[in-house]
Amino acid sequence: MTQSVTVLGAGIVGISCALALQRRGFQVRLLDRRGPGEETSAGNAGILSYSNITPLANPALLSRLHRLLLNRDDDFRLHYPHLLPLLPWLLRFVSRCRRKTFLRDGAAMSLLTSASIELHKQWILQARAQDLLNQGGILKLYRSRESFLCDQLERELMRRSAVRHTLLDAQQAYELEPDLKRIFVQAVLIDESLSIRDPEQLCKRYAQMFIDTGGEVVRATVQSLRETSAGWELTTDQAVEATPALVICMGAWTPGLLGQLGYANPLAIERGYHTVFAAAEGVELTRPIFDVDASYVMAPMAAGLRVTSGTNLTHRETRPDPRQLARIIPRVHEAFPLAAELLREPWMGRRPTLPDTLPVIGPAPRHENLWFAFGHSHMGLTLGPITGQLIANFICGDEQPFSVTACAPSRHL
Repeated sequence: MTQSVTVLGAGIVGISCALALQRRGFQVRLLDRRGPGEETSAGNAGILSYSNITPLANPALLSRLHRLLLNRDDDFRLHYPHLLPLLPWLLRFVSRCRRKTFLRDGAAMSLLTSASIELHKQWILQARAQDLLNQGGILKLYRSRESFLCDQLERELMRRSAVRHTLLDAQQAYELEPDLKRIFVQAVLIDESLSIRDPEQLCKRYAQMFIDTGGEVVRATVQSLRETSAGWELTTDQAVEATPALVICMGAWTPGLLGQLGYANPLAIERGYHTVFAAAEGVELTRPIFDVDASYVMAPMAAGLRVTSGTNLTHRETRPDPRQLARIIPRVHEAFPLAAELLREPWMGRRPTLPDTLPVIGPAPRHENLWFAFGHSHMGLTLGPITGQLIANFICGDEQPFSVTACAPSRHL
């Protein structure tokens, strides 16, 4: 067994892999150009939901595919100059918009999600991070009966996966969140889900557990990899060094290293934006809400009410374009009393997504002593701990707690 491992990427997935490997007796170095949790992991909606199992390739998208491709809806924006490189990914994505495929991929995601949230609960206690936790579930809100009916397949998937949820009429939703404006007609409460008041801080608490038990965190930018007879040679902007084994968890930055190793890029990059508001005087939001018709999530955070946008498919380094977020802000005001906007400019993150929405977790198909853990799309925060556990099992040669063939790197690489 390899006793020393380098993990590339200090987002929630990399931190989780480092922590899980350390707990199996490995000496682990965690390497990133930024500090733990300071990139994409910092800016999500902070939701740890058992309902985070819905593949993006939903059959319901087919009826409005023309609207999506023309950027007419607020939940999706396509960057046209990047359309040609995206076409193979888009074709694979659309081919998966079938009921049978949706339910199969969702069932695989459910195994990951439920196991990972249970691990989160343990790690939050161990990291003394209970102060970051919101309880009370997640509230999914509908402005029309039609949009509620469009989500029937998603609710069937939740029933099949034993995800506890409660259908609410408008009055029941307002009893849970009295300060919502009276524009909603239906709601679904994801009863047992949790949310985090500061996702970046949660990453740092987990990273501190890793450091306190002998883990090493290195600030450096990875430039190249080379396989050697003893493992891997890693070139950064700081040094050239050897390591017996590597785990690559670099999210949207993974394709650059994959290309050096002869693998094709399987990812599309979803831009996500958020801004933060103060609540109006005398009002409160106690749990995250997903306003389905208006295509945003609003979550109570330590810094205020974080509002996150939908999907913007583009190149990783394209100039920020927060128009999608700007379009939804008036609709947020329709739903909840807000005071001042607290950010000078929107935060932007890059979410690495595969056509089936499932991450890549496992050994590299054509290299020894190399493992991949990337492509977690919107579910990185939720799936970090189980990804770490699965990677540790692979490296140790241990049996997995359930089948992970749906996440095999060979399906895309």
